[in-house]
Amino acid sequence: MAQQWWTLGKQHMNEVVGANGHTLTWKRLPRESKDHALVFEGTCTDCGATVCIDRYASSTTGIRDARNETCSGPGTAVLTDIEQERASELFADAVGEYVQALADAGIVYTRPKSPFRNPLAPENQCGLMSRDGYTCTRRLNKRGTHNMSGVGSGPDHVGTHPDDDFTMPFSDDDLLLA
Repeated sequence: MAQQWWTLGKQHMNEVVGANGHTLTWKRLPRESKDHALVFEGTCTDCGATVCIDRYASSTTGIRDARNETCSGPGTAVLTDIEQERASELFADAVGEYVQALADAGIVYTRPKSPFRNPLAPENQCGLMSRDGYTCTRRLNKRGTHNMSGVGSGPDHVGTHPDDDFTMPFSDDDLLLA
């Protein structure tokens, strides 16, 4: 029987980060539904560096990247927590300063109100995107709207995501605004 992608992905990542001295413990991160991609997070038992894997890629969610940084040794995870907290504080301060500079200049930020259409969507498809990255694949009629007949016609939009091969319904309330 063939091994699942996550088993192979964890084995490969253990080899990559092992070369940097890390020993990872793995956990599956929560997902909103079965239609959302599986993501696993590995955390170094010594220094707290992290790496995440999904079916197609790896990334990091923390201040220390286990893929590219050498392990700082046993008992240093508390330093990673301190670094992460300080980085979050610096980011919050920078955003606060930016917002204050906008206010001082008399610029009022207003949240965009128009839905974002995927520029790569075919011309005859809706192409509106959800906040989760799904692009509506419903065909448009001559008026440029969906062929829907009102009550009981199903969800507002049905789309696909570039990271998986599922079709996911979403409503106008879930549209990405730009």
